[in-house]
Amino acid sequence: MDKVKGEQNLMERIISYVPGYHGYREKELRREADKIIRNYLVKELNDARMMLNDFLKEIAESNETTAFSIANRTAAVLDRLINKIEHANYGYSGFFDAVKVKEDKLEKLIEYDLNVLENAKSVKETAKNLSKQNDSKVALEDFRKKLIELENLFDQRNNIIFEVSK
Repeated sequence: MDKVKGEQNLMERIISYVPGYHGYREKELRREADKIIRNYLVKELNDARMMLNDFLKEIAESNETTAFSIANRTAAVLDRLINKIEHANYGYSGFFDAVKVKEDKLEKLIEYDLNVLENAKSVKETAKNLSKQNDSKVALEDFRKKLIELENLFDQRNNIIFEVSK
């Protein structure tokens, strides 16, 4: 949110002092921050998907049928996660419409955002290293587990947004 606030121009800063405008602007900043985070997650996961596709080609060429089956299940988890993030609404209206958000709840959301972003980076890094692993099946299962962990974190993040709106 600081990045978004830091990009305010002089006029926006002046208008933020106008009664009633501040709450509206804060709401818009929270929406924009959520959008930026979600767009970044989708980008990282799409990159991971391209790497997984490359690995799928390698597996298909080497006739590793068990690994190919695991890779397809993993791809389904990745696609579901990308779809969930891409098509979810940008936050819950109760959170974004709130003029005043309790600092402790907002801090909790920021911690989840950081955790989700770090996990997305880890997922991408794991995808990048799939072909470097000796055992394709183990590497794919590890990747799949990381995807499920990220999906759970994203779901928990959404629950935090819902809590903040209360």
